Amino acid sequence: MIAVIGTFALIEYRALVRARFPFVWFLVLPAVTSAILGPAVAGLSEAGATGRVTVGFGVMFSYMTVNYVGRALYREFDTHTWRRTATAAPPKAGYLLGKCLPVLTVGLGQLLVFATFAVTVLGLPLRAGAAAGIAQLMLVLVPFAITGVATGALLYTVIRRAEVYFSLTYLILMVLGALGGAIVASPQLPGWSQAAGLVTPHFWAMRAVDEATLGTGDWSVVLESSALLFLFGAALTALAAVRLDPRKERYAI
Repeated sequence: MIAVIGTFALIEYRALVRARFPFVWFLVLPAVTSAILGPAVAGLSEAGATGRVTVGFGVMFSYMTVNYVGRALYREFDTHTWRRTATAAPPKAGYLLGKCLPVLTVGLGQLLVFATFAVTVLGLPLRAGAAAGIAQLMLVLVPFAITGVATGALLYTVIRRAEVYFSLTYLILMVLGALGGAIVASPQLPGWSQAAGLVTPHFWAMRAVDEATLGTGDWSVVLESSALLFLFGAALTALAAVRLDPRKERYAI
């Protein structure tokens, strides 16, 4: 299993490094967008609001992992290696982990960059103290990053054409980010949006981030959100592994 994960992960790490462009989507675009719009877009005015907006846009654009998980998986059909992979029949869980691990690393790194910048440069407070506040953010950002990768893996098992998949990834990014309060804080959204946002990982991530930074630093809120995000990511990953069939032909265009 470890050999399978390592082999596929190494291939995808190399592909990401060669591409370079993913880092524009993960870092430059959310940074520019949050800088242009500022804290007014979130309906916030208190100290630290600019940092909160920066983290919010980082959370929304971190779901570009959905797109790049798809690129990793459809690459088998673009390079015509899928038959070889299907014949080798690697463990499905190991195959998915190997394909997704590099993207997860980039997605988590992006979230950490935005959170660090918001706290150290933009004055986003950590209500529970420096060490405890960092721990609270990590408890939320790590499982949230997993949900994005798991969403991409599951979507791949449902959609056979890459062009359809990649079109949907942008819709998923915008809709889930908006409903989850990553752009405009959830209390400022219409009632139906707030209700729909409860089923998005973004809502629980931003709920915990807001509590750790602009709230009171209550551990119960952070731990509850973290647990739900871990369960959400685990459920999606397990479902993707069950549904995955390496023998099913898909189309890279």
